[in-house]
Amino acid sequence: MFAKGMRGRLVRLPEAAGDDSGTTEGKEPPLRLAVLGDSVAAGVGAASHREAMAGQLAEALTAMTGRAVSWRVAAKAGATLAVVRRGMLPGLTDPGARWRPDLVVVVAGTNDAMRLRRPRAFRRDAERLVRDVRLRLGEDVPMVFAGLPTIARLSSLPRRVRGPLGLYIGLLDRQLRTTATRGVAVFHLPSGGPPEFPGDWLAADRFHPSPAGYRAWARVLASRLATLTEATLPTVLAPAAPTRPIQYLGAPPPDPQSA
Repeated sequence: MFAKGMRGRLVRLPEAAGDDSGTTEGKEPPLRLAVLGDSVAAGVGAASHREAMAGQLAEALTAMTGRAVSWRVAAKAGATLAVVRRGMLPGLTDPGARWRPDLVVVVAGTNDAMRLRRPRAFRRDAERLVRDVRLRLGEDVPMVFAGLPTIARLSSLPRRVRGPLGLYIGLLDRQLRTTATRGVAVFHLPSGGPPEFPGDWLAADRFHPSPAGYRAWARVLASRLATLTEATLPTVLAPAAPTRPIQYLGAPPPDPQSA
């Protein structure tokens, strides 16, 4: 199978160790961020989650908004969208701490491409994930699909594989965009790949990001998320603002006369 053949070529690296949650220093109340996904969300290539995707994304969001970010990770290396839906959703909340996310970021899909998941089936997996996240949370919490990364510069993959696999990844990424356009408060944010200029962007397997690569990737996502959260989560981000319902992109503000 294609995926097994590719995995056999890669150096096996562990998932990030340490706490799978944390909070950055910033203005209160914090933005509560849940990250779901595959090996990238699980921090393969980094020693801890603080220097992997979730921690770096939280730090970048705090730097751009000034707001504290309380983050949690529920991820597993090798996970497809279907595996995320079936196994990761309990990690969305912490009932003991009464923690529920204001925003859910999904970082997954590359494993689906390596398994040659059919595009329509992949889109159904994405739509079912949105549905089940909403059912678990009981409300339309904004969900963001991180765009699938480009692989043109991944030296761990043979050149003859990078072209066709890259095209297939792009095909599945379009399905994520379609899912976003059809959903309520569902978004797709392009994320690109490793920076084009020289740097130590890749881990020892030359496939997953290094801590520097995670930081660069997180900054790209955070630059888009910062604007998105300001538009979709005014209750969380507006300083000293009174509590009011979440307003989604394109929705008119509430009429004060109707209160």
